[in-house]
Amino acid sequence: MPSTVLLTGGNGFIAVHIISLLLSGGHSIVATVRSENKTTYLRQKFAEAIPGGQLKFAIVEDITVSGAFDEVLKSHTFDVVLHTSSPFVFTINDVKKDLLDPAVLGTTEILKAIKANAPTVKHVVVTSSFASIVDLSKGNRPGYIYSEKDWNPITYEDSQKDPVSGYYGSKKFAEKAAWDFLESEKPSFKLTSICPPMATLQEVKSMSNLNASSSAFYALFSGQQKELQNAGVWFWTDVRNVAEAHIAAFEKPGTGNERFFICEGRFSINFVVEYIWKHYPERAKAKGIPEPSPSAAFPETGTYYPDNSKSKTVLGIEYTPPEITIRDTLEQFVALEKELGIE
Repeated sequence: MPSTVLLTGGNGFIAVHIISLLLSGGHSIVATVRSENKTTYLRQKFAEAIPGGQLKFAIVEDITVSGAFDEVLKSHTFDVVLHTSSPFVFTINDVKKDLLDPAVLGTTEILKAIKANAPTVKHVVVTSSFASIVDLSKGNRPGYIYSEKDWNPITYEDSQKDPVSGYYGSKKFAEKAAWDFLESEKPSFKLTSICPPMATLQEVKSMSNLNASSSAFYALFSGQQKELQNAGVWFWTDVRNVAEAHIAAFEKPGTGNERFFICEGRFSINFVVEYIWKHYPERAKAKGIPEPSPSAAFPETGTYYPDNSKSKTVLGIEYTPPEITIRDTLEQFVALEKELGIE
């Protein structure tokens, strides 16, 4: 049955894919963005959905401000809220002030606003991260199987040591704040958290707006990166599967007040260069793209593994294999290079 959905962070990497799925499912959407100019691409991409009101926009400049979501929640009648937005930080001078506090406030403020202003909301889905699951202190943890039962043990104090610790801590404490809110405030809505690792397959619009995973892929594909090294995190998933999980979280039964780890499997940079050499051999030679290397392989001592059984059985996710994600990503690069006249 079609729902009316509030989608926060509507111009984000994952959110754009969520909008596509919501529209194809007949749902109506109000997407929040930080400024009007953030709607430009969305208005172009989803032009057919706007005249009939299936896709609308609302400006929420700062999601951490008390009452930031009150107006949009009062102005519409929502069934579902998908909270994908996260605070935007240009520079990190103070980890607590710039990372930890905004992440937690960005979550608690919308939950408080929903409880106070949107009694019709039945389900809230929060985008979390594998960062809230992984224990960085254990390293590659050979043979260990991560699942929804795991929580990053990082303390609030340790989260403030440096920006990397702050990032992982911010994801852990933001999700924890959501579950604490559910426990203490006992709202009428159900809560689901979606915890993906690094998501790949960005919709590439220009070479200047590549996210971390796309930048890493293009650095290889363009021949800019001559020495291979891995990202240090051994899990990945296709962003299309992450988007599917958000929809299934409110459409499927048995998802309320549950946590889902969305992960296809292990991933190494060698997967990318192997694909390039197999399918673009002339380009690989011409651009001096490195061949698969032990430095980009899984460590001989082993790594951790994912348990994605819950996402398969409850959400019904059928994971996209890595070669399909790599294929689709590189095909976008080829098309954009052609459009821009890049050789």
